[in-house]
Amino acid sequence: MAAAGIRPVEPIADKLASGDPVRFRADGDKPGRRNGWACLHLDGVPAGVFRHYRLGVRTVWRAGSDPRSLSPAERRAIVAQARESEARRKAETEAKQEAAAGTARDLWRDAGKPDPAHGYLARKGLSPFSIRQHGDVLLVPMVDPGFRLCNVQRIYPDGRKLFLKGGRTEGLFWPHGALCRDGRPSAGALVIGEGFATMAAIHHATGHGVVAAMSARNLGTVARTMRNLFPGRTLIVAADDDRHLSENIGLQSAQNAAESIGALLTTPLPIGQETRSTDSGTDFADIAPAEIAARIAQAGRDADA
Repeated sequence: MAAAGIRPVEPIADKLASGDPVRFRADGDKPGRRNGWACLHLDGVPAGVFRHYRLGVRTVWRAGSDPRSLSPAERRAIVAQARESEARRKAETEAKQEAAAGTARDLWRDAGKPDPAHGYLARKGLSPFSIRQHGDVLLVPMVDPGFRLCNVQRIYPDGRKLFLKGGRTEGLFWPHGALCRDGRPSAGALVIGEGFATMAAIHHATGHGVVAAMSARNLGTVARTMRNLFPGRTLIVAADDDRHLSENIGLQSAQNAAESIGALLTTPLPIGQETRSTDSGTDFADIAPAEIAARIAQAGRDADA
């Protein structure tokens, strides 16, 4: 893979050793993109397949052989084995996701109204809406494009956040105010961002419908879903500003998402302005409601200009 110019950003050897296909982000891929794919078989003579979708590279490999010397039958056998492994992994993943979705529905059904004094809500200064509480754990519902509950994010009083083990996260989102009670799109702009607290703070400050993708990696997928669901609506992507990191993943993911769907982009602080802290990032939950409203409104004015 390295000889073909494909270098994973993070180690994947342990995952490959399982025999299951692995998707990964390679050097040169944009944040949130996983253009690399590889499958390795270590039984008998080690063999495998790897590819990179953006570069258009696809190579079938077997230990001790020049890939160019493999016969068509040998290539077909290796590819068939990889496809079989991928199908098995996909079936196992879907079974785990369905089980997690059942658990999510059970938790949601048994949960009650959230306590406004819950440690996380109190610390963030948030009013609880479109969430529930089970014991001392807040439940943030995560739905698919058909608005079916598939997972929940559990938030503990100390701020710890967990998804259900084995549950689906890709393409899921937390919506509030995106639809009216009768299922029609709500009026006004729809704001898309990363976390629950960020988007709850934006809704509280502006009244706009909001959608939380729950992670930077998922932001582009959710943004494209919103464009498909609301083709004529004004969409605004609200970035997390991670300028304290060596790579500003929050801002880059938001810029990519906005560009991919023709949406407006807004940031919690003007790009280039110093953050209040040198050891942490800034999101919209970190600034005052009046500042939030001003930043969202500015995005619309910039577009009109």
